[in-house]
Parts: sequence; C-alpha cells; structure tokens
Amino acid sequence: MSQAQLAKLETQLKRLNSVNDPRAISQDDIENREQDVAIAQAQVTTAKAQLISAEAALKRIGLLIDRLTVRAPRDGTIIQLNIRAGEYGAVSPRNPVIVLGETNKLQVRADIDEQNAVRIREGQQAYGYLKGDPSITFPLEFVRIEPFVIPKVSLTGSSTERVDTRVLQVIYSLTRPADLPLYVGQQVDVFIEAPNRIK
Repeated sequence: MSQAQLAKLETQLKRLNSVNDPRAISQDDIENREQDVAIAQAQVTTAKAQLISAEAALKRIGLLIDRLTVRAPRDGTIIQLNIRAGEYGAVSPRNPVIVLGETNKLQVRADIDEQNAVRIREGQQAYGYLKGDPSITFPLEFVRIEPFVIPKVSLTGSSTERVDTRVLQVIYSLTRPADLPLYVGQQVDVFIEAPNRIK
C-alpha cells in the first residue's frame, strides 16, 4: 500500500512540475506535494525495514522449532514412548525418551555359557523356540559372534543354573513371521547345531 501511495504522489508531483506557467500553481502546492512524497518515501523505507525484521524473527522462530523438534535418525517403529506432551525430555541412557527400532527384521542375542563357547563356530544353523511353547519354532540366520565374553546377567531362574559364569553372545536374525506372536524384548530359547564337545 505504501509503495502504491508513493507512486501516486510522485506522479502528481511530476504533473505539477511539468506545468510551465507559474501562475497556474502556487509554490505552496508544490512544496506540499514534495513533502507528501518525502513522507511516503519514509513510510516505504519503514515498511521495508519492518518486513526485514519480521522475516528475521520468522527465521529465528523456525530455527527454534527445528531445535525443539525430535527427529529419528532413520526410519523405524516407536517401540516405547516414555514422555508425554509438556514433560521435560532428559537425556539419560538408562531411561530413554523414545525407543525406536526396526521391527520387521528381529535379532536374537543368544548367551552361550563359557564352558560351551568352544563348540560355537560362525555360520552354525540355529532355531528359536517361544518360551513356554516349544511347538512354535522358527529358523534363525547367523549374523555374528560378539568376540568379548561377558559376565552372565540374564538368568532363567533354574535351580541348577550357575550365576558365577561368563557368556559368549551370538547374534542371529530373523524376518518377523506374520503368523507368530514375536515381540521386541521377548525371550526365546535357541538351539544351535554345534559339534559334540571336544574331548
């Protein structure tokens, strides 16, 4: 609007200045029109400055929204959500705000007692069984052996189970079956086709 008004006033001033007869227009009219043009130019300059300021504020707000928006590093499924709207999201590895994962391709981490670790080789065929229902079985695909033997932390509760032993962890994967109730974090029993114990 300010630019249109300025253009209109400049056109009127140009017409007044183009009149050759000084008696036709008073000097006061010309000075008034010049002042109107100067005021309109100042208003246009102010409006441009306000526009630049508003664009900078918009960019600042956009950056703030971007900083406060949590984005996943990759595609996946939210497995667990530990925060609600309005809560403060603390950074703690023990209590993550969101647990994100790929649920179509599952992995099984099998703990092998150290006394049986010598029987484990790369690529050995393995099968998984649902805990409490050994009739449900599914093949596992070898991924890798974790080369570091760690203290045993996952206990079954069996009275003959040793708790002072260490375990070798072997990672297997499987594509999530459509007809089996398999969930992330669920415990399964694993059978590995391994050679007999070395005598």
